[in-house]
Amino acid sequence: MASQLPTVPRVTFTILEPISLFAGWIAPLMSPEYFVSNQLPSSALPHPSLAEPSAYPLRPHETILAMQVSNCYLLLGLLGIFILNTTTELKVVRAYLWALWLGDIGHVGVTMWCMGWEAVRDVGNWNAVVWGNIAATVVLFSIRTAYFAGLFGERNPRSARAARGGSASRGRGKGRGKGKTN
Repeated sequence: MASQLPTVPRVTFTILEPISLFAGWIAPLMSPEYFVSNQLPSSALPHPSLAEPSAYPLRPHETILAMQVSNCYLLLGLLGIFILNTTTELKVVRAYLWALWLGDIGHVGVTMWCMGWEAVRDVGNWNAVVWGNIAATVVLFSIRTAYFAGLFGERNPRSARAARGGSASRGRGKGRGKGKTN
């Protein structure tokens, strides 16, 4: 059903977003210390040296949390691939994208809240993890918003009309084609 999406959302949600989610899966696996220590820019930490992955060894519960977040990224990536490439229902695709749209709000909101307003405004001190948590998510959120607003147009208007509950083909509704007049 991803083929029914306009080009920009289709490429974004079926190729670019899964790649970014798989990167989010791999990063904590390769270095949980880096992943945990870089959730905030150094300017948001009480001691900037805490941004160094070797600043302190992770406690077991911190490692578990990093690995669980990694697993969530993998799950989201797989769900995206499976849902967008197997369903024949545009309603399912839209519901999936709405869930991600709401998740984007929480993801960015929590990150900004934990960073504090000063660190959010200090974009020059953001690290790669913060850029991913905020900027990449805002880009995906914006593309989802534009898709829902119809700014990309409809690749297959007939399928889109059917997904919204309208008749997919005119002239086949109740009372038509059976000798009845309206």
